[in-house]
Amino acid sequence: MSNPVLQVRQVTKQFAGVRALAGVDLTLYPGEVHALMGENGAGKSTLINILSGLVRPTSGSLDLDGRPLQLHGTLDARRAGISTITQEFNLVPQLTVAENVFLGHEPTRPSGLVDWREIRKRTERILSEVGMTVSMNQRVEYLDVGDRQLVEIAKALCGDFRVLLMDEPTAALNAAEVDRLFQIIAALKQRGAAVLYVSHRLNEVFRIADRVTVLRDGLRVGCRSAADLTEDEVITMMLGRKLARAPSASSPAAAPAASALAVRNLHVPGALYDVSFDLAYGEVLGCAGLIGSGRFELTRTLFGLQPRSHGTVQVAGREAALRSPHEAIRAGISMLAEDRKTEGIFPDLGVLENLMIGAPETGRRPRRLGLDRDRERRQYEQMRSLLSIRARSPAQIIVNLSGGNQQKVMLGRALVGSSRILLLNEPTRGVDVGTKMEIHALVRRLAGEGYAVLVSSSDVPELVAISDRCLVLSGGRVKGVVGKEELTESHVTALAIGRDLREQPDGRS
Repeated sequence: MSNPVLQVRQVTKQFAGVRALAGVDLTLYPGEVHALMGENGAGKSTLINILSGLVRPTSGSLDLDGRPLQLHGTLDARRAGISTITQEFNLVPQLTVAENVFLGHEPTRPSGLVDWREIRKRTERILSEVGMTVSMNQRVEYLDVGDRQLVEIAKALCGDFRVLLMDEPTAALNAAEVDRLFQIIAALKQRGAAVLYVSHRLNEVFRIADRVTVLRDGLRVGCRSAADLTEDEVITMMLGRKLARAPSASSPAAAPAASALAVRNLHVPGALYDVSFDLAYGEVLGCAGLIGSGRFELTRTLFGLQPRSHGTVQVAGREAALRSPHEAIRAGISMLAEDRKTEGIFPDLGVLENLMIGAPETGRRPRRLGLDRDRERRQYEQMRSLLSIRARSPAQIIVNLSGGNQQKVMLGRALVGSSRILLLNEPTRGVDVGTKMEIHALVRRLAGEGYAVLVSSSDVPELVAISDRCLVLSGGRVKGVVGKEELTESHVTALAIGRDLREQPDGRS
């Protein structure tokens, strides 16, 4: 094997007395994809932040090409040839795609002015490379989560680098976009770049990784060749135990009861066109579709965040206006936001406050008595136990949790109120495999208890695993509603890209 390009030696990181990393070693070689695995809170993102210059280690050292490397910020990392795709988007919403891609390292003319012609030329090339069809002049605030993820990837690929750090790069991408990204990674390997790849999706890791390092509770528990590992062995290394496969995650729910949602001819200009479907209490309805299919806009419209031009929505048999989230909550609808950073968490508030901020019951006590703190604490403990939220205390600031634990808090927020209709966008985004199975089992259990659950996800295997039926959108229109007996990855994917597997090659059914 060639000489390592980057070495991590005995790196430790403490945050306010909490150990995030403890004596971790890691070696990256040119032309290699090295996967970094671990549960939420295992220390993966902390290590990525150290290597990208965002965080300085408490102790330990970094070597680049055998020489000591000191990183005092992200600019130092960039100059050293280390590029990063972060788990949380670091984009400026008010700027265009092109401006975001080159933000902080804009090419200039000899006069010192920004060379906008060069920016447009290079942005066009790199957007084509990542398969993004949105205009480079579009402001990022108008992009959906999948397109924002592609902008983050484009940012990382636009400069000269030898090491690429990828923290959950496919979390918001559909299968076709993942395939395109893996083609890019294969090309990077050919040119000798070292890739550190963080993902909770085991199938992805085994598709592209050469070696796998596993962290658990801030410690490195092993580093092995991917060819010598199985998925079950990786899971056991991550958890410290064998994972019991929960049969409830895929078991059928009881027969659906009364109608929860009846959507008819829903039209949102530029996004949805005459969308109609039904959701019953006691049912899990999946919602699949590529970027731009209308999945994102559908749940936002049902939660009152996006106005519709025409169409009706009945909730429990009664027509509902749903002009605001307040009206949606009063009608018994809760939503898990697709992008927890921009639409979910309140970064300056604690875990308990983030959990309870949308619960209507908090306002039921007389104003002179204030909030019912005892009741809030009981509900916090209930959700912490139910979702295995790892937080030091209810007052811990939420941004100090791992991304997966932030996601659990957002899911808990959708559950603490009295709503019986749940709109769950990407419910397992950024969570580890154990938590993913727990969430799947929870969704099935909620349906069994009479909740109506709409799960919108870019992860088609997830939809196949937990849904009773699956609504498939393409170009803002309903392409089909797939029943349980036909619910396969190939069928859903074919509909999402505009094909029907039941058709013959010559177009005959």
